[in-house]
Amino acid sequence: MKPFVVTGLKALWRIGAGSMAFNEKRVLLKSASAKRTEGQRVFALVVLVLLAFFRWLPGGDPLNPTTGVRAFVEVGFLGLAILLALFWWPRRLSFALVKGWWLLLPAFWAGLSTLWSPNPLLTLAKAGELLLVHLLALVISQGSLTLTDWLKRTQVSLLLILLLGFGLNVAYYGTPFYYGPPLGGFFAGESDRPRLTLAADHPLVVGHLFALLLFVSAALLRGKGWFSSGGLIMLSVWGLFATQARASIVATGAALMWWVLRVLGKRLGRLRILLETAVVMAALGIAATLFPEAVDAASKYAPDVYTLNGRIPLWQATVEALFADFALLFLGTGFEATRYLTFDLAYWNPGHTHNGFLEIIAGLGLPGLLFYLPLIVFVVRSMWRPSIASALSFYILFMAVFNPVFQPGMVWFLILTTLSMEKKGAVHAYFQDAHILPTARR
Repeated sequence: MKPFVVTGLKALWRIGAGSMAFNEKRVLLKSASAKRTEGQRVFALVVLVLLAFFRWLPGGDPLNPTTGVRAFVEVGFLGLAILLALFWWPRRLSFALVKGWWLLLPAFWAGLSTLWSPNPLLTLAKAGELLLVHLLALVISQGSLTLTDWLKRTQVSLLLILLLGFGLNVAYYGTPFYYGPPLGGFFAGESDRPRLTLAADHPLVVGHLFALLLFVSAALLRGKGWFSSGGLIMLSVWGLFATQARASIVATGAALMWWVLRVLGKRLGRLRILLETAVVMAALGIAATLFPEAVDAASKYAPDVYTLNGRIPLWQATVEALFADFALLFLGTGFEATRYLTFDLAYWNPGHTHNGFLEIIAGLGLPGLLFYLPLIVFVVRSMWRPSIASALSFYILFMAVFNPVFQPGMVWFLILTTLSMEKKGAVHAYFQDAHILPTARR
């Protein structure tokens, strides 16, 4: 009798163990399927955002980015992206609104500035875009993807947009490698130096895309796709120099060195602080020597052309105009409406202040700077992390010295989402297979 009982118990045990193994396998397959679906959805949203801001179609007033074809492209693709996010993740979207309230403050004040903007439609549209970009960054960062998964999809998305640009170059200019001003545009106050242009976008923006591709590929260099990432790094370096985006070239090199120093951590001891200071000072010094340009025709009418291509006089004139009018200093011109202030302040009729922080004050006043403060602190804190977040934070803050970068756009969306992903804690998976140097001992 006893052997039959033992045999029966063993049989029951095998059945139970088999059932448990089947359930575990089923859960794993379901989890893998959910992760694959999440990745596909995120990739679709990223492509939609890039298509919204990349000027793959000419048209519209260069001083008013909400006119003509560009207006419909931006609002249409961003609207579609947020509708898809709302359909796929309604609970996550509401959770993001609650948890990321501090990230939505700039869009709130930007929307209010419609009331006193000289171009209410422009301000309302751009404030809405800022809200949508921040919401999408929050929603994506709250998902199940790790930082490495996000970087892989970002890499493919950037490569896809660049290939689209080269293809459209053939249609617009008859060659994939077109050097010159984009369709309907011009290089303000510059000589005819050859600069790579993709589709109808400006070489400065194209330079940003190559810089982001370089950062992402460097982060994935230790993964399984190291060979392709290495090739994309070489492509990115070529693209940066082909666009002659001088600020991006300096910022990229300095950001990579900063990243290496942060990864090395305590191994360098006090020497790290000295090296980090040297990187910042060298980057600013080199950038200042690269900006002056021999514009003989313009220099006859603008002797200050050699001061960062006229940026310093523009900053001075903008500050003087702000302090001369208390209402302007407190309220600003309205979000993305600073062109109505700066257009007559310099010889080349600039469409903005050419400084990220001054752009916030000029557009949204001192309260606007306060609303942006939590976001700026978040970016600054990210600069001290031993991951790709440090390089991207350094890059965006460095570029803010010369151009407005905290507005809705491809660069700000990708960087903000990456920083939010890193903050979520996915950096632990990233440390295992995606950074360029081993982590420092703590």
